[in-house]
This record gives sequence, structure tokens and C-alpha cells, in this order.
Amino acid sequence: MAISHSQCTASASGQNADDLHGDHVQLLQATLWLMGFEQPFSAPAVPALCQFIRHHGVAGLMQPNRVKSQAPVCLAALNAERQRIAIRALALGAGLKRLVTGFAARGLQPLALKGPALAVQAYGNLGARGGVDLDVLLPTEQWPEALAILQDMGYHVAPGQQWPLPDATHELVLAHGQLPRIELHRRLLRHQHLLHAPQRMTQVLDLQGTEVTCLAPAYALPYLIAHANQHCFRRLIWLMDIHALLQCPDLDLELLASQVKRSGTCAMLDTCLSLLTLLFGLKVPAPLQQVRRPCRASREMVELALDALRRSLSDDQVAMGQGLFKRVSLDIALQDTLAARWQALVGWLSPTAKDLQWLALPRGLSFLYPFVRLLRLALRQRGHEV
Repeated sequence: MAISHSQCTASASGQNADDLHGDHVQLLQATLWLMGFEQPFSAPAVPALCQFIRHHGVAGLMQPNRVKSQAPVCLAALNAERQRIAIRALALGAGLKRLVTGFAARGLQPLALKGPALAVQAYGNLGARGGVDLDVLLPTEQWPEALAILQDMGYHVAPGQQWPLPDATHELVLAHGQLPRIELHRRLLRHQHLLHAPQRMTQVLDLQGTEVTCLAPAYALPYLIAHANQHCFRRLIWLMDIHALLQCPDLDLELLASQVKRSGTCAMLDTCLSLLTLLFGLKVPAPLQQVRRPCRASREMVELALDALRRSLSDDQVAMGQGLFKRVSLDIALQDTLAARWQALVGWLSPTAKDLQWLALPRGLSFLYPFVRLLRLALRQRGHEV
């Protein structure tokens, strides 16, 4: 299924807007074609194509036969991208093995999120998926032990992070001079009301001789959909992960549909399925068709995602383009119930570590922190880094 210009709504301005729009669509189509999907292909400028592929993290998913069909200069550049992501994937895999082994020796069992575990689970190939860090989830009561282990390994709390974590913050970033960065999660998502008790639905993978626990596909998919929605589905690798897991032969689609409904991600699922159909030609399975929730918000998210995908936007660029009110209102509208919408609003107003660091209020005035958060968000929207 080819992506038309009308399906990728242009937002560029000025006399060269049509040219810029065409270039962006061409890059997206060329990348999808290299990944094995049926899209029109006309060779774009090699540096721009490599930059696009690198941004979207899909170099490891390019089809070797299609890469080999390119002109020598393009072939060399694309192979360099594949090598870069493979080296990074191996480093992350080694880091996860080291982390799991160290935790297991002290009786802890981390839940690996995304990264190397997902590469093996979704693609059967560690080198298919790179990344910049390792994401692991542990119950909060195990964090003191985990942090002690990580400190012994040479990790330290990254600059700008705060420990203990504020209620609105769900992860702590730890840095190391030579090893991959680690994001330690105490819950799956920023919104506390989504996807509870993930430890109940897990599976164990063999990561080059080390047993690694991760989310089972029927629970991983609602998580991956909600995570991608949190970032406006702006990277192809996140959509490819979901697409790949949907192809798992042992995936229980009825169970998946029930988990989507239970987790409150039916509108987010509608956005995701629309994008998968448009980009990859997915034929939506009947159980998922029955629980998806088409709505105005999900359609708006599709348009927003297509623009972000096409133009390789960052989170900040997407937020700047949306505006504060639109970003918050769209996120709230994509929640499936009134209770969830209220909880999402509370989540947006809950102060983060950066809010607390930006303005230290006396204990008696801590109730004002929601207003501090709104002020920081407004200043950030106006282009002032705070």
C-alpha cells in the first residue's frame, strides 16, 4: 500500500513547502521499501536517507536483497548503518546480560522492557534492533537493593535526576562511563492508571545463554501501543515492533483483545492499527477490529503521527507544533473512560523531579506545585528551556 501525499499532511511553510513535503514523503517511502514493504521507490539523497533511517532506528530491519540492489555509494552507506545498529545492539545485549546476572545473584528478577529482549522476542535476532539504553522494571521495594548493585557496577544517578522519585516520575536514569545507560522503571508508563501488575504476564527468553524475563506478547502489545502513543507514534521502530509481535504464530488474539480492553487502550489501538494498515498494509485481525475505538482523537493522532514520522520530529518538536492545550487535551481524549481521563489530567498536573528542582517551595506551599508544572510547560512551549 503506497502512501500518498494527501495521507501525509504537509505542515511546511514558504515557497519550497511542496518540495520539502515531497522529499519527506520520498524518504519515508524509500525506507519502507528497503524494509520489504510495497512502496514506490525513487532513490533520495544518500545522506538524507541514512539520517532518516538512523532517526527511526530501522537499519537492522532493511532487507539485504533490496539493499544490495542500490548503487555502490548508497549500498556502502546503508551497510554502514546496518553495522552501526548491530554493534549497538550487541553492546546493549551484553549490558542486559550483565545486569540480569548481577541482579539474579542477589535474588532480584528484573523485567526487561523493549531493547534486546524485544529484539529477540519480535524478530528472533538481537541485531535487528538497536537503542540507546536498557529499560528494566522492578518493584519499588526492591530499588534500594538494585541501586546498591548498580552502584557496585559503576553506575550513578544521571545529572538532572532526583532520588527518591516524585509520584509523577516513573523512571530513574543511571549513567556509566563505558556501559549503556539504564532506565530503572517502577511502573510501565507515565500514567499510573494504565497497565497494572505486569509481572502476571511474562515469558522467559534465552539471550545468548542468559534467561531474561520480559512481557508476554499479549501484554507487551498494549504496553508498546501505549508507550508509542505517549510519544505520538513518531518513530518507525516502535510501529515495527508492534507489527512484528502481531505476526507471532502463537499470539492469542482473543487474549490480546481482552488485555487491550482491560488496559484502557482501545482508542490508542485504533490509532496504531490505522498506522499499521497505512504504512505496512496490515490486515487487522477480527478480535482487534472488534475492540478498537475509532474516535476523533484517534484520527487526529494518526495525522500527527504521520507528520512526525515523515519529518523525523523529536518529542519536543511534536509538542511545540501541537501546543500545550492540544497536547494535553488529545492525550486525555484518547483515554477510554471518564475515570481514566480524570486520572490522565491529574497525571499531567503532578509535579516531576524537574518541577521540584526548578522551584523549591516550603512544605506548607507544596499544594502549589501543579501551578509550577503548568508554568514550566507553558514556558517550554514558548521555547524557553526550563
